[in-house]
Amino acid sequence: MQMRRFHLTVKITLTAIMFLAACAPKPEPAPAVDTVGTMAAELASAMLTQTAAAASPTPEPPTITPTPAITDTPTPEPTPEATSIPVVVGNSPCYMGPGNNYPLVSNITDTKEVTLIGISNVPGWYVIENPYFGSQCWISAEHLKIESDFDVTAYPTVTR
Repeated sequence: MQMRRFHLTVKITLTAIMFLAACAPKPEPAPAVDTVGTMAAELASAMLTQTAAAASPTPEPPTITPTPAITDTPTPEPTPEATSIPVVVGNSPCYMGPGNNYPLVSNITDTKEVTLIGISNVPGWYVIENPYFGSQCWISAEHLKIESDFDVTAYPTVTR
């Protein structure tokens, strides 16, 4: 008899489990995730919230004092004649403007002869032709040896 009771208990228990399983609410399927769309939205959001880097001031290009207009009979502009050439003293920095707050163009090696282009409107600076790149740059007077027979007054004043 106990065996019957055991079987009956098992049958009742299984019937109850099946009944409860049939009556339980069905879980809703998880919503589909649009991974490509989500990634695109995140990227767009990141791009829109980024701030631009602070603009660094770009120095103005140098302006050379204008020369007189050409007349009907052009006369060649006299070039300064010097018996000596300016020479760099020490390994010297040459900048995009008259001061070490301007970007560095290059370092010029000791005893390098250079071509003078003009005198800076900032005292203590000269404009030379960079011997490595052919562009103009500013060098401090303390790094430039100019002999006394070299006439710097014949050169234009360069403003920056």
